[in-house]
Amino acid sequence: MNRVCLASTFVIAFAALACSDDDSGGATSTTNPNQPSGSAGSGGSAGSGGGGSAGSSAAPSAGNGGTSNEGQDDDVGLDPNDDDDDDDGNGSGNADDADAGTADASTPPATGDAGAPGDGDTTMSFFVTSRGGPDGANLGGLAGADALCTTLAAAVSPELGAKTWAAYLSTTTVNARDRIGAGPWFNAAGVLVATDVDQLTDPAALEATWAAGDATIALDEQGNQVPAGGAGGVQHDILTGTLADGTVADGFTCGDWTATTGFVEIGHSNRGGGGTDRTSWSSAHNDPAGCAPATAPAPNVTSGGGRGSIYCFEVN
Repeated sequence: MNRVCLASTFVIAFAALACSDDDSGGATSTTNPNQPSGSAGSGGSAGSGGGGSAGSSAAPSAGNGGTSNEGQDDDVGLDPNDDDDDDDGNGSGNADDADAGTADASTPPATGDAGAPGDGDTTMSFFVTSRGGPDGANLGGLAGADALCTTLAAAVSPELGAKTWAAYLSTTTVNARDRIGAGPWFNAAGVLVATDVDQLTDPAALEATWAAGDATIALDEQGNQVPAGGAGGVQHDILTGTLADGTVADGFTCGDWTATTGFVEIGHSNRGGGGTDRTSWSSAHNDPAGCAPATAPAPNVTSGGGRGSIYCFEVN
């Protein structure tokens, strides 16, 4: 009788021990029984001091050795698409960006739109025409002047010809400053001409990008400087019909660019020379610059030191 009781007691104790093991919650890893409960996986997860996921025997998220975010801020691991990224478009980020170093490697960094001036595009968006029209200041109105800009740009490349170009000319109903968009504009060498219309029409502000006497800014569509002396003669007078502030010079627009009689307001492409306001690129003087073709007796479009050229801006 005593032996039976002892046997029964042993069976009950063994069963209790087995039940106790089943309810342990898996504290000991089932994949690697030799790994201690709650220890870090090999290598550590991304970020400084990362030590893997506690209690897991699976490989850590950063792979063996971790990633190179050591020393970054403690926001590592946030959404790589969050709004805290810097906006420089090169994907580099600053040291305190929330997602520094955590962006998906399969996603390329954002870049500026090459076709949008002011968004990383420094292709030519401003030039002086390398020639004038066939009939002095009679350009066929604003439409004809704009067409001249487009024709010359297209001769350089189809991409430039596909842009929308506007001549910097005023009429009795339209101011030149209102025709050219918002800026910025770059010359054929990729050099900044002006950031916006306000800077373009403010002589003092313009000094930062187009200084007085600088002949390297107002280049023609082929990237050449406008002759302002020497073997090429003086050809820096550019037709504008426009005052320094970008508004019309009344009475000096050659019949709104349809006539060859009278006088015309011109600017100096090199912001230098003589005249009432010799350093103005749009409103240097209107005498003796005339509207007649170059082959006619003076005064004509060349008499003041010009060839009948106009300024062209990409409308942006």
